[in-house]
Amino acid sequence: MLENFSYCPILHARVAEIKALFQLPAASKDRLFPLIVARPWPNANFLVRTWEKIAEAFGTRRFALDLDRSRRNSGGNRPAAAEFDRLFLEAGGFENYYAMIADIPAAIPVLRVAGGGVPQFEQQAVHIDALERGLVVRLEYDTVTNPLAIVDQVLARFEDDVTIFVDAGWSNDLLSREVWVSGIVQRITDIRPEVEIVVNGSSFPSSFVDIGDRGEIPVRERYLYNNLTRRHNAAILIYGDWGSTRPPSDPVPMKNIPRIDLPENIDWISFRRDRDLDDDEDYSDIARRVIADPSWPADLNIWGTYIIECTANELPGAIRSPAVAASARINIHLHRQAFFGADNIVGDGDEPFTDD
Repeated sequence: MLENFSYCPILHARVAEIKALFQLPAASKDRLFPLIVARPWPNANFLVRTWEKIAEAFGTRRFALDLDRSRRNSGGNRPAAAEFDRLFLEAGGFENYYAMIADIPAAIPVLRVAGGGVPQFEQQAVHIDALERGLVVRLEYDTVTNPLAIVDQVLARFEDDVTIFVDAGWSNDLLSREVWVSGIVQRITDIRPEVEIVVNGSSFPSSFVDIGDRGEIPVRERYLYNNLTRRHNAAILIYGDWGSTRPPSDPVPMKNIPRIDLPENIDWISFRRDRDLDDDEDYSDIARRVIADPSWPADLNIWGTYIIECTANELPGAIRSPAVAASARINIHLHRQAFFGADNIVGDGDEPFTDD
């Protein structure tokens, strides 16, 4: 399933992520196989708007489609919320979920897992077989209580076209979860060494109070992946992360202090208003510091860098909120990770950018 993909991020269907994905160069999108965690689109009356936004952002390329549990039972007067809740119903082996997948040609099903097991496993398997698109299994840290049993069950039932995302979740100390991930990788490799395994997780910080006006933060997801590739020579491991994002509900509320992040291959460089230096610094001031920094990639012509330059020059489309700053960061991060290790990092050339 993933023979041509070097990067498999987990992206939540939030405005910042979808906008960042939409603005990626086509060459970058072609190197991605994302697992998209869906939710109702903000202010949309019907759930179909979510599928439309994903298609606008990613075209007809294949992706795995999961559901955002944090948005279940959210209530509200719009039909989209009720439509979304019905996708979680176990009746008929999650019949509603698989029927929805059938209506989205590019979507690959993600096995519905709950706690320590797979509800109505055989009925789900029948739906998966009927779709003939393959299967993605997502094993989440602190969510799946018995991942090894699920691995055994899945690999005994499905012979071909199974990909397993081992998601270490979010943590400031992501490397502490290496043993948990390694145990699952070893189990898969012992049973079926040809099965593709995507290693995911997120270490994007929950606080930036200690970085001053400029700080370099390691992308620990890369360190986790590198450690596992050294340990498991026989495994087919593919790199993934959360696209430089945190969970839908942040562990620590963030203060709205202007900050622009510049992703590199194995670091995020964060430029932030430092109250000890200049309490009046705004996004334009910070952007000018970013493009004057030795780390600035002057030859990287993609939307994320374009928006930072617009901000520095106080042009239309400039960053004026954390949401737009996040989209710029995610866009650059996805692009860099898609071309990680490649000889050339392709940009958009002279194509105009759109900003809606």
